[in-house]
Amino acid sequence: MYFPADQESTVFYNPVQVQNRDLSILMISLAAERRAVRQVVKAQRKAFRSEGVSNKELSTKMEEYEASLDSARVLSEQDPALGLTILDALAASGLRSIRYWKEIPGTKHVTINDLDAAAVERAWTNLKHNNVMDVVLEQNDTRDRGIHVQNGDATHELYLSRRPQLLHVDESRPPSLKPRWDVIDLDPYGSAAPFLDAAVQGIEDGGFLCVTCTDMAALGGSHPETCFGRYASMPIPRAGYLQEMALRILLHSLATTAAKYGRTIKPILSVGMNFYIRVFVEVYDDKAGVNALSLKLGRVFQSTQCASFHIKPVGQLGGKNGNGYQPGRVPDFGQSVEIDESIKVGGPIWLGPLHDKTVVKVALDRLESKDETVLPSMKWIATKDRLRGLLTSCHEELSDVPLFYNLPQMAQTLNATTPPLIKVKAALLNAGFRVSGYHKEPQAIKTNAPNQVLWDVLRVWCKENPPNSTKNHECSVAHKILSKTPTTHVDFSVPMALRVDRGIARFPQNPEPHWGPKKAATGHKRKAESDADRK
Repeated sequence: MYFPADQESTVFYNPVQVQNRDLSILMISLAAERRAVRQVVKAQRKAFRSEGVSNKELSTKMEEYEASLDSARVLSEQDPALGLTILDALAASGLRSIRYWKEIPGTKHVTINDLDAAAVERAWTNLKHNNVMDVVLEQNDTRDRGIHVQNGDATHELYLSRRPQLLHVDESRPPSLKPRWDVIDLDPYGSAAPFLDAAVQGIEDGGFLCVTCTDMAALGGSHPETCFGRYASMPIPRAGYLQEMALRILLHSLATTAAKYGRTIKPILSVGMNFYIRVFVEVYDDKAGVNALSLKLGRVFQSTQCASFHIKPVGQLGGKNGNGYQPGRVPDFGQSVEIDESIKVGGPIWLGPLHDKTVVKVALDRLESKDETVLPSMKWIATKDRLRGLLTSCHEELSDVPLFYNLPQMAQTLNATTPPLIKVKAALLNAGFRVSGYHKEPQAIKTNAPNQVLWDVLRVWCKENPPNSTKNHECSVAHKILSKTPTTHVDFSVPMALRVDRGIARFPQNPEPHWGPKKAATGHKRKAESDADRK
């Protein structure tokens, strides 16, 4: 990739995003395989019906057929005309788009789009240097396979994709239609909120939507009013789980935006990396799923005095037959509130799974694969070790437990030393509850145990390791919590289930100093190359 000497003022480029691009290539490649499998399954179902197979036999036959499929082989045998179409809506230098074309199997078309003329110029230069000019599509090109470069507004391009439009105007052949995109990548500098409405409309049924947000000051609670304006959800400042809440706020925004058009989202992978969040979701036409959406969205009720929190869906099943939907109820805090305290309300947030564990397992298998014939090729994935740690953590996370407890924050409330994370996890497992970590926070505890059990574990820890008594006066929050008698049997012995694979770095250190966001490109327009120069 080539950049001018003053590249930070003309075209935005950040080496931190190598992991972002590597992960995107891996996840889009797997999405292409699932798409190819859906196509052949649909065709086979149609074939069985034409053969007169009964509905009773059809289900069994289809299960056997799907089980026999190898997704990578199905994609390799796919008709090139049915290949993947990708829109890199905010392409900047074109680096991501070029990698998509070169590395993602089954790709038929990539559009490099950017509003900034200087970025588009730089993308042309990088296309030439990467020897792909032979597949670049010019204005009146009759081919539909290749790379298209355009200087345009991302939302305008996405809104044009909502309905069939003319792609080429050529009297020598019938006009072709411009369908929705199979993959849309939104990787803006800042918030993706302005693009979400157009994106959920411009994506194909079953299409793959990749979204990055770097506005962590808003999503992370420093500016809750900004977050609410962008995502219609309120974060809770200084809450220990803000990293995960940011992801769930973005997914809530995507889900409610898609619902307006009778569509639902299915998160495939949702991660926090470095200074941003990144989600990969499939979007489906699904009116029944829209009706049930209120069960997957909820509000957070957070104690103002300690780390205790409660989550309640905005809707619940009800009605005469028990299969309708009604407004949810405020939690009955009862004995689950540790002290007499006020409650802050946050959200709404997405309560469903953040990841598809099956897909994450396949992604991990690809990272470990030594088969050089399997695509995408792992020799181009520079951050393979970091991705292995990230995806391993995601695969281990409890999928039905929204948000987590921050162990040092809880210990700080009690003015106590922080207990070893493995001992707290062990105590929860030994008490009969499930527990896991969270991929972005080394000291996170995700568990289905109620607040009281967590505090019981810390009460026992503090009895064995007394906190600073001078700070825990009778009126302090710490004294009020510690004065209660534990009702949970606490056993800190570590079971084999918690033995960690030491060969996987789940939380690697940053590779260089000042590892963070760069300044936004100013987009100074440079003299564009002529069409002749481009060719």
